[in-house]
Amino acid sequence: MIEYEIVDEFNTTPDAYWEMFFSDAYNDALWKHLDIEREVLEFRREGEGDAEVIHRVQKLTPRRDVPSALRKLVKDAIAYEERNIWRRKTSIMEVVTIPNFFADKFTAKGTYRLEATGPDKLRRIWKANCECRVPLVGGKVEKHVVDEVKRSYQATTIFTRNWLSR
Repeated sequence: MIEYEIVDEFNTTPDAYWEMFFSDAYNDALWKHLDIEREVLEFRREGEGDAEVIHRVQKLTPRRDVPSALRKLVKDAIAYEERNIWRRKTSIMEVVTIPNFFADKFTAKGTYRLEATGPDKLRRIWKANCECRVPLVGGKVEKHVVDEVKRSYQATTIFTRNWLSR
């Protein structure tokens, strides 16, 4: 199992960040920029004010070649379902990712947390773990997934900072 953390800072408030994060305009532009096909399977809001909770399930399909280590295991493209539960009160989103291969032997989950660090400043913290319980290839799969997430977060951070400065 690989545990990792990604920390980035943005010039905005947590409320403004989350509003942007769940907006259609931001998501349409972000996923296009990342070259990832996105299909929203569920989006549901519950409660009001501090009791607000958002449930979101989306299918994400990166438009990339399947890595050689995974070609024997994945017939077509790599795709995954991302399940999110966000709670306004804590400014934390729980994330579970389920791939279209080894779903019963693969666990990827984490928390996406925002912390205000000053007026119109925040720190975004992604703390996660990835485990693939398949003999011989599990470690390679874990490394590939974590490397892909880190690359995606770098690109997302740059995109988001540009979006916020518009």
